Amino acid sequence: MIDVSRTSLESRLDNWANAARGPHDAVDAAKIEAAWRCLEPHHKELLRMVYLWHAGREVVCRRLRIPRHPRSRYELELASARRALARQLEKGTT
Repeated sequence: MIDVSRTSLESRLDNWANAARGPHDAVDAAKIEAAWRCLEPHHKELLRMVYLWHAGREVVCRRLRIPRHPRSRYELELASARRALARQLEKGTT
């Protein structure tokens, strides 16, 4: 089982992505999934494409209509989606 107090959101998202592929912490993956389901559609799609589909930046930007340049736009969108997920996870642990 993953100790969520010591684990980064990035590694928890990787665990969530591995749920259908191989070894993973099912309990934590379920928590991520429940929080993910509460996100707005743009954030859900962004996280799905990056973590579940392993889509590249160009594909993500094209499909979600994120400007490709400057590159920081993509990074800001991804950071925003991660923050939204983190907020949902915090709501679930109270």
